[in-house]
Amino acid sequence: MSTSNPPSSVPAGSHAIVYGGSIAGLMSAGVLSRHFERVTLVERDVFPDGPMPRKGVPQAQHIHGLLTRGMDILAGVLPGIREDLVAAGGEFLDGVETVASFGGGSWRPRFRCGVSAASVSRLLLEWAIRQRLRALANVRILDGREAVGWKASDDRTRITGLQLQAPGGGQEETLEAELVVDTSGRGSRMPQWLEALGYPRVEETRIRVDVGYATRLFRKPPGFEPGWRSLVLAPRLPEERRLGIVQEIENRQWLVTLGGWLGDAPATADEAVFLEFARSLPQPHLYEAIKNAEPLGPVHIYRFPHHQRRHYERMPRFPEGLAVVGDAFCSFNPTYGQGMSTGAMQAEALGESLRQGLRGASDRYRRRAGEILQGPWALATAGDLAFPEVEGKRPPGFALMTWYGNRFQQLAGYDEEALTTFLRVQHMLESPAAMFSPRMVLKVLTVQPGKAARTPGPPLLAAPTSRAA
Repeated sequence: MSTSNPPSSVPAGSHAIVYGGSIAGLMSAGVLSRHFERVTLVERDVFPDGPMPRKGVPQAQHIHGLLTRGMDILAGVLPGIREDLVAAGGEFLDGVETVASFGGGSWRPRFRCGVSAASVSRLLLEWAIRQRLRALANVRILDGREAVGWKASDDRTRITGLQLQAPGGGQEETLEAELVVDTSGRGSRMPQWLEALGYPRVEETRIRVDVGYATRLFRKPPGFEPGWRSLVLAPRLPEERRLGIVQEIENRQWLVTLGGWLGDAPATADEAVFLEFARSLPQPHLYEAIKNAEPLGPVHIYRFPHHQRRHYERMPRFPEGLAVVGDAFCSFNPTYGQGMSTGAMQAEALGESLRQGLRGASDRYRRRAGEILQGPWALATAGDLAFPEVEGKRPPGFALMTWYGNRFQQLAGYDEEALTTFLRVQHMLESPAAMFSPRMVLKVLTVQPGKAARTPGPPLLAAPTSRAA
C-alpha cells in the first residue's frame, strides 16, 4: 500500500486538523492530505483494530449506502480503495440488475443499468478508509481525544487551533493549525462555539419525521438463490409508512433493516417483533427470506427524529481557518442514503476551495457547500413533506412537484430509461433537472399506470432453515 499522497498543487499550508472520525471526517482528511504538509485527524473514540462497531457511531451497524458519486470521489482521493473492499469480501453490484425493488405499488423492471454501488457494511467501509489514511505519511490519527474548544486569533476573525482533552477530563492540550474542520456530526457544538466568539447564531432548519428502524445481521442461507442480491420493499408515500431492505454485504451476509416514518417502526429489539414487522410489509418476499435464516447478532434499534440543516452558507460573518463537513452541516433522513455521499462532495469542494490559497477559503467553501446541499435536501424533504403530519414549509409548487414525482415513479415501474434516469439522479451522477427533460416530461404526461402493475416480481421463495439448533 502506498505511503504517499502527492499534493495536487503547492500546499495551502503546513497543518490542518479534522475533528470527528466519521466517514466525512476520514474523507476530509484524505482530501486535505493533498493540500497541507501535515493533517491530524482527531477522534473521541479509540478506533478498533478491525471493521468493528464503536460507541460514537451507534448507527454504523445499520444499512448504509455510499452512492456512486461518493465512491467515485473516495476512489479519486484514496486510489486502491475499491480493490481493498473487494479483497475484504465486498462487491460492486449493478443498482437495478441485482436489486429486486418494490415501490409505488409495483415491482421495478430488472436490467443492467450501468450504475453500480459497493455492497459492503459501513463497518468495513470505514475501516478500509482508515487503513488507507494510516498509510499516508503526512496523516496522523489521534484517537482517544475530545475537542473541547478552538484557539482563535486576538481579534477572533481566525481559528488558529483546537483544544483537546481526554474524554472524561484530564489535562488540556492545544494543536496549532491553519485550518480546522468540524466533522463531529449532528451533535456538533460549532453553533455554540461561534456564539462564544461573538458571531451570530446560525440559522437552522428542522423537519421532524420520527423515523425509526431496526437492523439485524443474518447469514445468507447456503444454496438460497432468490434471484436478487438486495431486496427493497418501499412504501407508497404518504399512504404507507413501512420499509424493509435486505442488503447482501461482504462474505455473503445479509443486513436486514426494517423501519418506518412517524413512529411506525419496530418498538423493541425483540426477535418476534422484528419478524412480525417483516410479515406486515406489502410483499412477503423479505419475511420468507429471513424467517429461517441464522441470525449473527442481536437486533439493533435506531431513531432519527428530524432532518437538520444548519445554514452556515447564510452567515454574514464567519471566521477564516474554519470549515464544517458532513452531518455537522446537514443531517438527512437516513432512509434516502445521501449522507455519506454529500459529505464526500463537501470534502471535495473543500479541496477545490483551497486551490486559490487559504485566504478566503472558508467563505468560498461554505457557500459552495450550501449549493451542493440544495439538490439532496430538496429530494429528501420532498418525500417526507408529503405526509400531512410532518410540519414544515412546503416550497412553492409543492403540490405540482409531488404530482409529477408520483407520475415519474409510475413511469419508472416499466420504463427502463426513466428508471435509469432516476437512479442516476439518486446516485448524484446527474442533477434532478434530468427528470424534467422534454423527453421525460412527455413520458410522464403520457404514463400508463396500469402497465407498471404488470412488471413481474422475483419468485417467492422460502429460505431453507439454517438456524442453529
